[in-house]
Amino acid sequence: MAQERFAPILDSIRQAAVQAETERKLPFEAITLLKNAGFTAIRIPVRFGGLGLSLVDLFEFVIDLAAADSNIAQALRAHFGLVEHLLCVPEGDYATRWFTRLGRGEIAGAAAAEAPHASRDRFETSLTEHDGLWRINGTKFFTTGSLYADWLTVTATTADGRTAKCIASRHDPGLEIVDDWDGIGQRLTASGTAHFTNVKAQDNEYHFGNTEFPYSQAFFQLYHLATAAGIAQAAARSVADAVRQRKRGFTHGNSETPATDPQILEIVGKVSSAAFAATAIVRQAARALQAAYESGEPERGPAVIRAELEVWQAQEIIFPLTLEATTLLFDTLGGTATLRRTALDRFWRNIRTIACHNPRVYRTRVVGDYAVNGTLPPEQWRVGTV
Repeated sequence: MAQERFAPILDSIRQAAVQAETERKLPFEAITLLKNAGFTAIRIPVRFGGLGLSLVDLFEFVIDLAAADSNIAQALRAHFGLVEHLLCVPEGDYATRWFTRLGRGEIAGAAAAEAPHASRDRFETSLTEHDGLWRINGTKFFTTGSLYADWLTVTATTADGRTAKCIASRHDPGLEIVDDWDGIGQRLTASGTAHFTNVKAQDNEYHFGNTEFPYSQAFFQLYHLATAAGIAQAAARSVADAVRQRKRGFTHGNSETPATDPQILEIVGKVSSAAFAATAIVRQAARALQAAYESGEPERGPAVIRAELEVWQAQEIIFPLTLEATTLLFDTLGGTATLRRTALDRFWRNIRTIACHNPRVYRTRVVGDYAVNGTLPPEQWRVGTV
């Protein structure tokens, strides 16, 4: 069983998470253990060395990994996105080549978003042909998982202004990755800057468009929600452990120790309930995403739109719920909860950082517009200056 195979690794990651956070230890070793155990091949077909599991299974494992260390979960988001892309392309040399590489444990990262001044209509990173070879030039602002990867999926603009996606080797001499991500949360995801100087598009392959597969919008956002659900689980476990072990109590409390104080127990119950609800919502949305995959719709059809609407509704509930829960937990412990060595603040910081991607304020309006007017959700979004 996959659960039995991964459980010891996830447990070791969980035990090391606080030290990794406080000492800023990048998880190279943990990711190596995961790929050697087949975690990165969860969705890859069995004939290529993978486990061939469903999207429902994948998101269950993403929640489990995020509950151990959410940095590692997010660092693998682009990798699982590339696998999903391959599952949706016609069988042939392209899919076989990449399934074989990823099936033997190679990992992909992402290089899509650009600096805040970049245009909304085109990427400054270019994909151009020289002497029959396609080359990548430019700079990417977010490259999540890049330091741990063998390959980077790159989004660029061609000379005729079209958006194209290709894959570059992480070890190409023209590729420089800078570990300069300075966000308040998810500090170990290796989401820093990448500079491309005449980097080769691997196998000279690329495809046009800003969408990797029909249900990619819902997939990538649900991945964030699964990560948030896992963080909430970790927060619930941590606060319960801390209250159980705490001996200091206030004279105006309701009990000699926090572990028997009904008001403190109520807060722990709220945090635990938030984690349960977030997890249940992700599981439900994952079933809709699996239905979209099984529909085989080559474009964005009814099953995909249904999945998108479920994920956008989940987004509206999960982020506020888990952000409140990871704030409430501080009320159970007093001032010691704020000590840096406890790293309890990482739960709120990490969810807050993830929640800023694909902001829910716009998604909630989309859900309302569909409910009232039947307006379909917009297609793949872009961000940048006008």
